[in-house]
Amino acid sequence: MKLEKLSKGRFKKYIIILVIISIVGIIFINKSKAKYRVTQSIQIVNGTVNYKVPDLNVLALYKQKTEGNTSDNNYESITDVPTGKYVVNTDKSYCTIVGNDTQLKNIPMEYKDGRVSISINKKGTKCYVYLDIDTKQSTTELLASLKINSTSEGCPAYEDAPSITTIEDTKSLLCKGKDDFGDTYYYRGAVTNNWVKLGNFYWRIIRFNGNGSIRLIYSGNGKAETSGTGTQLSSTSMYSSSTSNARYVIYNNSIIKGVLNSWYDTNLKTTYGSIMDGTVGFCNDADYGSNDSTALYYKPFDRISTNKKPTLKCGTPTTNLYTTSGGTKGNQSLTNPIGLVTADEVAFAGETWNKFNSGYYLYTNSEYWTMSPWYTNGLNGYYATVIIVEAYGSLYGHYVDNTETGVRPVINLKSDTIFKGNGTQESPYVVVI
Repeated sequence: MKLEKLSKGRFKKYIIILVIISIVGIIFINKSKAKYRVTQSIQIVNGTVNYKVPDLNVLALYKQKTEGNTSDNNYESITDVPTGKYVVNTDKSYCTIVGNDTQLKNIPMEYKDGRVSISINKKGTKCYVYLDIDTKQSTTELLASLKINSTSEGCPAYEDAPSITTIEDTKSLLCKGKDDFGDTYYYRGAVTNNWVKLGNFYWRIIRFNGNGSIRLIYSGNGKAETSGTGTQLSSTSMYSSSTSNARYVIYNNSIIKGVLNSWYDTNLKTTYGSIMDGTVGFCNDADYGSNDSTALYYKPFDRISTNKKPTLKCGTPTTNLYTTSGGTKGNQSLTNPIGLVTADEVAFAGETWNKFNSGYYLYTNSEYWTMSPWYTNGLNGYYATVIIVEAYGSLYGHYVDNTETGVRPVINLKSDTIFKGNGTQESPYVVVI
């Protein structure tokens, strides 16, 4: 290689570059016109460093045809570096040295902006690069890629408490609403593209919260479950230990809170705690509403059963919105950012009071708790009850000490969470840590 004599000024200018180049040679391949390309000499300023860039003799490129399938027959050889969203499959890609067929798996490779970069340190290196379709996207990108349905296409009106008088069991909708943090986008009806996999656990997206986080409800361990007790934790639970006082409908006083905390500590806290959003909270609206001669009803019952106007805003959030510390809203009383679905969220998902619905995505053919109170029997506060989702998919209620009702945890993932996948049961959105 021809050397160039450097002046003192120019030598200082290049000295940092020279130190880096002396460590590793980096070859960039952009828009290669042949499957196998002999890399041309790369002119560099060498100065006093006795260094020569290694030769990359052969490059072979292969592009994945179908996302998620990494079998050899799902790759096609290509002559151009593709544009779009791809990532190097480091498990399949490898290099060899001329005269030695041993596969070298520790060669750093990267695809970015239509360019493949390979860091090599031996002459005569041959590399075989496999590019996978990259479906990773941020929460913002995910929401932007989804179709937001208008009211005329079956969504309730865009307002605080829209009228919902009928079930939705056929359409698959993503609707726009309002919560305590701004605009929220919730799934409604016979939805099939809201699956998420977090570690070994499967979830369904309930909605994109107003602060940008994503609310999920549990739906399987090791398998994406749509019905039966597999959609719940392994055992049923009482909501609270006694019906003898109205305070037993309050989440902080409940047994079920302890069940959820214990499961979270064991299964989510260590690995996934950093991506959980506890500031958006869970609504346990225990404000009193109407009454009659036999019962004192809580506001969730009035909204859903009597008035048919659910809301995604939490009444009296300073006491009823259960959040962790560090946020700007809610009671900040939670140790762990985990809760239950609300009856209002179930209504937005496709249900109304006491109507059978086996077509919407929250139907599981097995009953489970919400965290929305139903009624007590008036002045003495006996017979504390909480709303459940029945096995028929309908909203009704149980005494809080019922031992046969299932538990489906609800969590919120932070707005900067990264996903890959398609959101289907077969190819769910996989959380990337």
